[in-house]
Amino acid sequence: MKAYTLQSKIQHPILISDEKMIAYLVGQRFHVQERFLGLLISPSDVILFLNELFPTKLTGLKIVRFNDVDDPIKRLNDHIHSDLLYVDKHLRSGFLLKLMKLNPLLKVELDDLADRIRAIKDTDEIETMRIASQINDAVMSEVEALCIPGVLEKEVAAQIEDLFISKGATSVSFPPIIAFGMNTADPHAIPNDTELKEGMPVIIDMGCLYQGYCSDMTRSFIIGENKKMEEIYQIVKKANLAAINAVKPGVLLKDIDKAARDVIRDAGYGDAFIHRTGHGIGQDVHEPFDVSSNSEIVAQVGMVFSIEPGIYLPSLGGIRIEDLVVVTEDGCEVLNHFKK
Repeated sequence: MKAYTLQSKIQHPILISDEKMIAYLVGQRFHVQERFLGLLISPSDVILFLNELFPTKLTGLKIVRFNDVDDPIKRLNDHIHSDLLYVDKHLRSGFLLKLMKLNPLLKVELDDLADRIRAIKDTDEIETMRIASQINDAVMSEVEALCIPGVLEKEVAAQIEDLFISKGATSVSFPPIIAFGMNTADPHAIPNDTELKEGMPVIIDMGCLYQGYCSDMTRSFIIGENKKMEEIYQIVKKANLAAINAVKPGVLLKDIDKAARDVIRDAGYGDAFIHRTGHGIGQDVHEPFDVSSNSEIVAQVGMVFSIEPGIYLPSLGGIRIEDLVVVTEDGCEVLNHFKK
């Protein structure tokens, strides 16, 4: 159980409230909605606070049960034997304020240690993500073949989940982005009735879920001839490769972002690169940490994140190229092999 990996690295208790992180640490996902869910990890104990409404067969840790008429924060406070508590950024303010009122001498600090542990994938996790990306490569080939003049964005989008499932995936890891023409200038375009025509750029951003781990990949195409967008495509491809070449242990994530951003800025399109270069990925499609201009996180062996620079021009359209990379001892492994 990964909760004990975290326990071995702490000196003060940490309260994890993010249900996704709790699932990663204990191996079961609980969808509790507005109810309290907490994993209290201290140097001496690992305790899950879980409403009786939610069944579990978890073993190997202490579970404190409560019902809807109990006060779970009082139960939590009874198990905090320290004057300092680290919490994650997901703890709801109502729960935090109540805890601080119950225990006014308690000092509360934010902590990202759990995020740092989750960001480093082990060999089994990496192999699972490698297979998920291989499935993405195979499906992308079929999706590219669907992109012929006359097809609608939503018609392409409607086939993607079935294609993933046919190749062994569980489902999509997020609703796919299928954008044609001017819609490609919107990085998060929602597929609609736009018809593909000659000269249009195309963005396909999709991923699958395989054995609990996500893939994520973007490819851009140009249907027919469009010299301006072909020029933009080459700039984005150069930025993608520059960022990938910058990945190695010890490099700040912000410097990887800079490698991509410098290429696009030097080409005169700096203002058109309107998002971060990448994000962490694993059991969730967006995990810590961002590959962004303000990230002080250092790349470490085993980290998996996306490299996805883009240029978006409202009057013409957009291009984005995305790959997943794993940080290795001497650089990185690119998990996607579909042409770009």
